[in-house]
Amino acid sequence: MAAVVAAHFFPIPPSPPFLHTRIRNPTRRPPFPANASQTERDVEFETGNSFFLSESALGRDLGVLSATLHQQSLYSGSGLRVIDAMCGCSIRTLRYLAQAGADFVWANDASEDCRPLILSNLSRHPRVSPGGDRCWVVSHLDANRVLAENYLRREFFDFVDVDSFGSNSSFMGMAVATVRKGGLLYITSTDGHSSGGHRPHW
Repeated sequence: MAAVVAAHFFPIPPSPPFLHTRIRNPTRRPPFPANASQTERDVEFETGNSFFLSESALGRDLGVLSATLHQQSLYSGSGLRVIDAMCGCSIRTLRYLAQAGADFVWANDASEDCRPLILSNLSRHPRVSPGGDRCWVVSHLDANRVLAENYLRREFFDFVDVDSFGSNSSFMGMAVATVRKGGLLYITSTDGHSSGGHRPHW
């Protein structure tokens, strides 16, 4: 979906912690054991204690495909800038770097507990390009905050990825504001089944 940068989305509504944090509910059976090593479309990574569903691979495939096609449509010399606002274990970030040809990806997850895992996974890709430009950065902020801070600095992205746990409604305003004019906004919900009333035991 193409999105034009919007101008006024303030004040920023607070978002419930469970919508932007990937830490598992202790009463819920984890999809994979902690620190499980995984391979998705030939990209190796670890899940650690972050929430991860292998069933969502198709959604990640479509994101990578969309980013790849958009990268090919950019002007020559204009690199693809991506922000993964809720990166979890960072598999999306890794795939944007390795498979979509992204020149820069901002990986953000609200949980600082995920930092060692994210850094370990992203260390599989160079942090700095041969030309000296950063390839990726990691932050731990509320998704709305990291999007708003980039918007205020006028640092826009060609591809904005928001994969929330449940509804995306509280993130839409800042997500749209952070997309570069002519860029793409990719919205998914990893656990949409639960927010839709299915799998109540989750």
